[in-house]
Amino acid sequence: MKPTEGLSAFAVYKKMLAQKPSESANKLRKLKSKNGKKLKGLNAKKILLGIENNDINIKTTKSAITESKSESSTKCKHKSIRKDKDSPDSEKTQKKRKKVKRNGSNSDSPSINVTENSSSDEIKSMREDADGKIELNDPIKDGLQLFEWLISPVSPKEFFKTYWETEPLYIGRMNKKYHSHLLSSVNLDTMLRENNLYYTRNIDVVVYQNEEKEVLNPEGKATPSALWDFYSNGCSIRVLNPQTYNKKIHIMLSTLQEYFGSMVGANVYLTPPGSQGFAPHFDDIEAFVLQIEGRKHWKLYYPKDEDVLTRYSSKNFKHDELGEPFLEVSLEAGSMLYFPRGIIHEGWTDSDTHSLHITVSVYQNNAYVDLLEKALPHALAKAARSDVEFRKGLPLHFLRSDKAKKIMRKKVTNLMEKLQEYLDIEDGIVELGRKLVYDSMPPALSSEELVGSSIQGGDLLDNGLVYNKVEFDLNNKIRLTRYHCIQLEHKGENVKLYYSTENSKVYHGEEEQWLELEKPMVPVIKYLQKTFPNFVEIKDLPLEDVELKIQFVYDLWEKGILITTA
Repeated sequence: MKPTEGLSAFAVYKKMLAQKPSESANKLRKLKSKNGKKLKGLNAKKILLGIENNDINIKTTKSAITESKSESSTKCKHKSIRKDKDSPDSEKTQKKRKKVKRNGSNSDSPSINVTENSSSDEIKSMREDADGKIELNDPIKDGLQLFEWLISPVSPKEFFKTYWETEPLYIGRMNKKYHSHLLSSVNLDTMLRENNLYYTRNIDVVVYQNEEKEVLNPEGKATPSALWDFYSNGCSIRVLNPQTYNKKIHIMLSTLQEYFGSMVGANVYLTPPGSQGFAPHFDDIEAFVLQIEGRKHWKLYYPKDEDVLTRYSSKNFKHDELGEPFLEVSLEAGSMLYFPRGIIHEGWTDSDTHSLHITVSVYQNNAYVDLLEKALPHALAKAARSDVEFRKGLPLHFLRSDKAKKIMRKKVTNLMEKLQEYLDIEDGIVELGRKLVYDSMPPALSSEELVGSSIQGGDLLDNGLVYNKVEFDLNNKIRLTRYHCIQLEHKGENVKLYYSTENSKVYHGEEEQWLELEKPMVPVIKYLQKTFPNFVEIKDLPLEDVELKIQFVYDLWEKGILITTA
């Protein structure tokens, strides 16, 4: 089917809906490359976080929205890690392990990368101590290193001092492949062909014309042929949860999640030449826009005072509501744009190139008001149990009596002062931690971590026989898989441990996961949190009963909450 000339994408969509199903099906065409051959998937890049010869241009909006420019060059030697000949997956290696132990290869320097030959795309970050012994990666350092790469050459210290929740930051890079290892148009096509993605749930088809945004989602599965037909007719494509189908994006988000201590999400946006998919609007997240391919032009507008650091996303704005933009910038491939929640923004392409970008989102519903929303109900419950003044009835006829309302205002003022005695922000912190654990994707483990985990390091079956039987002893070293993969919650005599290690990659694709603990187990969890990311010997855990201690370790390890090393 050739693109319908003279019709907008919306008109094409309406015309397709009006046709009989058989006619519509006949019009779906296969995506072809320029020489008429099918596009083939590309091999994964070896390096996830490679930085080479990047000419960088930074624009800020300080000093009365005056743009200042600086250029520098950043070079970083990066060493990829090869996979051992006797890999953790080989039959020879598996049968050698009598207990849960880790095999790995040496590396001279810390790094985060994705290897082409790994059984899965993964973070592989290792350190070497003074004795030459290999240690597993440090998730805290991994998160910092990844964030440094994201905003390079601006340091995290400068970023949080100057820009975070305050000002946009534009970093332009001459290296157009800076982000290309994460995704490409071909990867996107392959993602659609190898997985079942559905309109509205996973994919949105949108177009913005004449100050109106239209969502053109049909029902059912999003096939590549149908999507690229929409795209060829001027429609933008949004992929809502790419990390579910792209391991590299999953690694990036999982690593940043450990760094920020909040849920990190992503959307992918593909925009054809000469078009705009979305109306001007603001979002409720801190946004990092990573330009993958092509070029996109952006305009940013200041929000009203009540929308600064907003808690909710906005309506679609008309241009006559906005005034003049305070920043206009063009993102070329390899560039990055950060802006705080509440900043009104719009992006579009010119006629000579498409745009493919990822928006990484952090800090949604992670403000003091969210903390108080979680903590205040606990404070009110405590006050109601302890103080009869909170339980006294309201004045008679208060709905129609101004005098009664005046009495109520005075009384509530006094009660609010007393409520502070019962307010414990730890209640809110626990609630937010539990929410983070439920919202999170499972951690992305390195190959070395996998060997020490229940995923790869546990009991195996071969020809009807179970081997590699897991046995822990007091000298085994363990640690939490990730600090933010668990949250303890005390309610009276009940203690629950919520964990994210068995979550689905699909947002809330599984029920909330938790274990009920006996109180003697609580000090063990707190000790593991305190010593993270270091490994500790099982014998050092604060629990007297040796048998119970080893069984508890096994239970946590089996759920993916712990990993072990030799």
